[in-house]
Amino acid sequence: MRIVFGGVAFLVLFWATECVIERVAVDNIEGSFELLEPWPTASPKPQGCCDNSSTTVYLGAGKIGSGVVDSITYGGVGQVVVAPGSISPLVPCSLRALLKVTFDKLPSCIDGCLRYPLCGKRMLRVDLELSPTNRSYFMFDIGDSVSNDGYGGDYSDQTNDAEIDAVFPNVYVRPSDHCPDPPRLLATYTDAVKLGSVNRITLFISNEHIRITNDQGLNQILCHKCLFALNGQPDPSVGGVNQDIYIALNRVIADRADRYGFGVCSARLSWVCPESY
Repeated sequence: MRIVFGGVAFLVLFWATECVIERVAVDNIEGSFELLEPWPTASPKPQGCCDNSSTTVYLGAGKIGSGVVDSITYGGVGQVVVAPGSISPLVPCSLRALLKVTFDKLPSCIDGCLRYPLCGKRMLRVDLELSPTNRSYFMFDIGDSVSNDGYGGDYSDQTNDAEIDAVFPNVYVRPSDHCPDPPRLLATYTDAVKLGSVNRITLFISNEHIRITNDQGLNQILCHKCLFALNGQPDPSVGGVNQDIYIALNRVIADRADRYGFGVCSARLSWVCPESY
């Protein structure tokens, strides 16, 4: 009996501790909007809960006309909805792909803007390698509506339809329909994917939160109630429960031929580990 009671007491203590630790990682202020720099150095570090899977997609970095077959590695983060072609295109880094990633819900004791990674699948890291020679138009489009089509639109399919798009050479953050009033931009990162200087860009995505960095010193955090809904939020429209993000590469999420682009050579998706963040 003592053993059983001790085990129950341990579980109760563990759950309580998880909520206390994880609450540090969450901003619960309704409608908070912050741009912070530099990135905070302190974060909670629960042990032994990492998901080390990753997915890498290659988008045709071979030489022009070489006929190089680019390998595609799928390792467990998300679903490849539209895979890139296998033959190197005439324009390097112009193959297109679409991925879908499903997040774990947050513990019931917390919600809001998730600033720090937690155990499980709660903060996604997207590492993009960019072409040194060719970039144009829509390089990537990330949104929580299956029909996001750039510039903040999604054919009114979902109310939760926030979007981050790279329209060369800038990156724009656009709110969901929960914030219908102007301005329709939460942030603009000028020259964030500029040719000739920026070679890599990384995004950290979680509920109501993004962090964006590049190899030229960009390092910004944005928290807002009208950013991505990734905690099972209901949608007033027909979109259903929200726990998914869509990542379109060299295109927008909705397949629009008039919004193709090029310049992303590869994308690596992984879950952020709180033990090493």
